[in-house]
Amino acid sequence: MTDTPLTFSNHLFKKSIAEKISMLNDQLAGLLLVMIVALLGYKKGAVNLSGLASGIVIGSAVVLIGGLLLFLPLLTFFVIGSIFTKYKYDLKEIKGAAESEKGRRGWSNVLANGIPPLIFLLIWKISSNDGFLLAFFSSIAADTSDTLSNEVGVLSKKDPVLLFYWRRVPAGTSGAISSLGTIAAFLSSLLISLESYIISGGNTRFLVIPAFCGFLGSIIDSILGALVQEKRVCPSCGRITENKSHCGFHTRHIAGVKGFGNGLVNFIMSLAAGVISLVIP
Repeated sequence: MTDTPLTFSNHLFKKSIAEKISMLNDQLAGLLLVMIVALLGYKKGAVNLSGLASGIVIGSAVVLIGGLLLFLPLLTFFVIGSIFTKYKYDLKEIKGAAESEKGRRGWSNVLANGIPPLIFLLIWKISSNDGFLLAFFSSIAADTSDTLSNEVGVLSKKDPVLLFYWRRVPAGTSGAISSLGTIAAFLSSLLISLESYIISGGNTRFLVIPAFCGFLGSIIDSILGALVQEKRVCPSCGRITENKSHCGFHTRHIAGVKGFGNGLVNFIMSLAAGVISLVIP
């Protein structure tokens, strides 16, 4: 790629970002939008009360640090993630692969996906190094890619394949991948990268790198899910889960690191996607 190396002192890039942010950087309007989106998410069953509160904190921080424009990719992640979590939820329940609480995300989900991009955004604000803005977008792309790979992939007609063991396992098994989920992962990562590209004023690095790192993030999530994420088995139905209780029975630990749950996997995945974007030449 032949783009000018990223630096916030680059006049053309700085002007492009500054002009766009200045048009939308009304923080009161941004905070109002955060409140409206969070309350609608709670009303529609996308988040529970703890998810509502933590979502307001993360969203407000992004608006205050980066402005309304940089909140839009996070908003895209929340909206399409919520839509596909609810999509064919009854079928996902039948398969035993549905999110708990009827798809309502809690504080652990929100913070696991929201803190890594917030960290990169804060460093960008302090340092004026646009590499960290690229990491911000890459982290959100990974969040989106991972969420849709899970929520769409479980609807595949074929059972997914567990990484490294290369055998078919029930839908929703941590570390398993499917063709449908892989396609969803790539397209959703590309969606966030397109937003990144537009916000950057047409810098191709902001198109290519978040798309690549976002998709890579979903793969990292699957690798961690297969190798280290805690797996337990229900003595009643035989379902593999990370929950300590299932069907009213105490589950038994069978694999992975105890306490290494989905939230920690998501946090590491999102953080890793941003860090990888920083080392790409």
